[in-house]
Amino acid sequence: MNSASQKESPMERLDRLEKCMEQHQAQLQSTISDVRQSAAANDQTIATLSAQIQQLAVTVTQLVTAVDPNPAPAPPSADLAPPLPVSEPRVGTPERYGGDPEGCNPFLTNCSILFALQPHTFSTERAKVAFAINHLIERARLWGTAEWERQTPACSSFQAFADELRKVFGETSLGPDAGGGLLEMRQGTRTVSGYSIDFRTRALQSQWNAAAQTDAYLLGLNDYIKDELVSHDLPSSLDKLIELATRLDRRIQARRQEKRHRIPERLPVPRPRPPVDVNHFPAPHDGGPEPMQVGRTSLSPEEREHRRQRNLCLYCGKPGHYIFRCPVKGPSSSPAGAGFFFV
Repeated sequence: MNSASQKESPMERLDRLEKCMEQHQAQLQSTISDVRQSAAANDQTIATLSAQIQQLAVTVTQLVTAVDPNPAPAPPSADLAPPLPVSEPRVGTPERYGGDPEGCNPFLTNCSILFALQPHTFSTERAKVAFAINHLIERARLWGTAEWERQTPACSSFQAFADELRKVFGETSLGPDAGGGLLEMRQGTRTVSGYSIDFRTRALQSQWNAAAQTDAYLLGLNDYIKDELVSHDLPSSLDKLIELATRLDRRIQARRQEKRHRIPERLPVPRPRPPVDVNHFPAPHDGGPEPMQVGRTSLSPEEREHRRQRNLCLYCGKPGHYIFRCPVKGPSSSPAGAGFFFV
C-alpha cells in the first residue's frame, strides 16, 4: 500500500481546517483595517470640504456687503402659498332689530357674542358697526342709516354705537325707575318658572335691594303658591325664594297631572246568583217542622217522603207541578216559599 492511497487521519484533517481558518481570519483583519483607513480618510475629506464651504460663504457675504451696503429686501417669492384661513365657528346671526325697547339689549348682546366668536371676520370696529346697522329694520334702520351716512361718533366703534342705540331705543326706565314694573308683574297663567325668568330680567334693570325685590316677587305669585308658602319659612334672598316657589309649583303641577290621569275606582260588581231550582227543596232536619198552609194539618214523615220521591206537590199531593205553582194553593205575591211556615 503506497502513501497516496492512505486515508487522512482525524488529527491531520483538524490541523488542515485550523490552518484554513487562520488564513481567512488574517484576510478579514486586513480588510477591516483597509475599511477603517478609508473611513478615516473620508471623514477628513468631509471636514475639509465643510471648512472650505464656510470660508466661501463668508467671502461671498463680504463681497456682497462691499458692493451694496444697504441691499433692498428680496421680493416675496411667488411660490409661497397664501396663509390658510382661520376656521371660525358657525354662529347664527341675530334677529333683526326694529326699535322695540325690550329687544335692544338682546340684539346688542347677540352681536357681541358673534363678534367674540368670529374675531377674524369682524377684525375692525368699522366692520362690527356696519354689520349691526345692516341688521336693523324699520325705524331703527332709518336711524342707523343716517348715522352711517354722516359718520357720526356712534360709528367709530361698536361700543359707541351700542351706547347710542340704547340711548335712542333702549328702555327709558333703566335705573331706579325700572322697579316700577316689578310691582305690576303677575304670574297669571304662566308657571312659576316662566314668571321668575321675566321677573329676574326686569329686576336686573332696577336698583332695588334684595328685600324689595323679594316682596315684589311674592306679590306677583298666584294664590295657590302663596298658600303653599305659608307652611314654609321664607328665604331671605330672592334666588332661594324663586327656587322654593319653583319646586312647590312643579310638585303641584305633577299632582294635578296625576289626578287627571288617575283611573276611577270600580265598585265590585255583584255576582249573579244561580237560579233556584224549586223542584228540589232541601229536606228538613229530622224532627223539624214541615211547610204547610195555614189551617191544614202537617204531613206525616211517611207522606212527606212519599211525595218527594215521586215529585208530587207537597201541598195537594198531585203530580205535574210543585208547591209554588200549585193551583189549589192559588197565586201569591210573596216570594217563593213565603206560603210556608214552620210549626
